[in-house]
Amino acid sequence: MRALVRTDAGTVWKDIAAVTCGPGQVLVQVSLVGLCRTDLAVAAGRIKVKTPRILGHEFVGRVVSAGSDVRRISIGDKIAADPVLRCGRCDRCLGGWQYACPSAEFMGVDVDGAIAERVAIPEQNAWRIPDSLDDRIAALLEPVAACAAVMKAPIGKTQFGVVFGHSRLARLTAMILQSRGFENIRCVPPNEAPTETDAYDFAIDTEGTTDSLTQLVDCLRPGGVLVLKSRPLRPLALDLKAMLPKEHQIFPVNYAEFGEASRLLLDPAIDFASLLGDVWSADQSDQAFQAAENDAFRKHFIELTSVPARPPEARTQHQCVPSSDA
Repeated sequence: MRALVRTDAGTVWKDIAAVTCGPGQVLVQVSLVGLCRTDLAVAAGRIKVKTPRILGHEFVGRVVSAGSDVRRISIGDKIAADPVLRCGRCDRCLGGWQYACPSAEFMGVDVDGAIAERVAIPEQNAWRIPDSLDDRIAALLEPVAACAAVMKAPIGKTQFGVVFGHSRLARLTAMILQSRGFENIRCVPPNEAPTETDAYDFAIDTEGTTDSLTQLVDCLRPGGVLVLKSRPLRPLALDLKAMLPKEHQIFPVNYAEFGEASRLLLDPAIDFASLLGDVWSADQSDQAFQAAENDAFRKHFIELTSVPARPPEARTQHQCVPSSDA
């Protein structure tokens, strides 16, 4: 079996042992994988992983085998995945806080990912997708779940809000909110000031920088809600002296429920097509990674219907801005 693997020397297609599924797992023939900034950072060596590590976590494919304990998913189902693998046994998992599981592992970072001919995942991480849905949209399940998490925050549909950021995540977050009846949303890129002081009831940060937080604290009204959507790799500075007098609420969010995210994928009110970039063949993976690096506004994909017969030379470690894409 072939897979795109981060090695000590770089990122290269390699022969790996064929995967099989355990009792509670399904084996998926991968058809398409979306590239996010986490993948770029792992490929570039900016996120350190134990090597060798198969990249990728935003994928869609067909179930070709199922373990003896699998009940919800059937062979032949088209599925997309929740890439966070939890233990399912700890107090957090059993108490409804599975994404805070202390043993959680992320595909393509902590464990092998999905830029491979086949991948085995727990049944609980597989979500059935209608055959009629474009594979590119289906592969957006994880970023949709990440963006939809902002609706956990105490924000109102009639309130004035700003989504701060210039990438597809900011646009997707704004579109999801608008599809759910939020009427007064403004999407502002980081090179543009959010607006005057005390202008918004809530502000959603998708940039994850000290500067973005500083600007949003200023534009929030007293008592406003600062929603932290980004997952920066490094600690940020937060000016509590400016925040305390205005008594802002700080509300970090992680993921929405993936069942809800799978339903959002079918919502015609969300213009997913505007977020879709090119589909690259497996032997164009270098070009795919470069295109994804250069294009923050659209999602680029690698198609796994065919993989290189021989591994190309390992790629030079390129520079990128590592962040979660979900």
